[in-house]
Amino acid sequence: MTPKQAANQVVIRKYANRRLYDTNASRYVTIDDLKLMVKNSLDFRVVDAKNGQDLTRFTLLQIILEIETEGHKLLSVGVLQQLIRFYGDKMEPILSRYLERSMNAFLDHQGQAEDALGASFDAIRSSGGGTAKANEVTTADNLKLIRDEFDQLKAKLDRLG
Repeated sequence: MTPKQAANQVVIRKYANRRLYDTNASRYVTIDDLKLMVKNSLDFRVVDAKNGQDLTRFTLLQIILEIETEGHKLLSVGVLQQLIRFYGDKMEPILSRYLERSMNAFLDHQGQAEDALGASFDAIRSSGGGTAKANEVTTADNLKLIRDEFDQLKAKLDRLG
């Protein structure tokens, strides 16, 4: 952890009664509050109030468990089984780095896809003048451009996977 990360990192104390205390905001928080912090990209660290043990990973796993219990199925049974098989395996550290890099690459490509889609829609909207026939041709051309851009992004993601 860099000093800059530590300075910007919110410290959450977890007490024996399972209550969570945000030391920056001087208030008690819930798991839902922490989930919102993650979604808003706010960095935090959860520590045991009694012994200072870092409980961040455990808490993040608890958040994932609650989300999955609510009916979201991001992690299929097959994926969970495969992950369990890698624990203790000599490939565990390699898989961990691979998963982290894959997630980062996915997020980068997702941003690029959103930018490309936005640019394509802007082009479609800005070509609103002219005859109906000309608009149909321009719209068809723009839709083809969008499809081509998505195909290229999908191919990049497939190569990363």
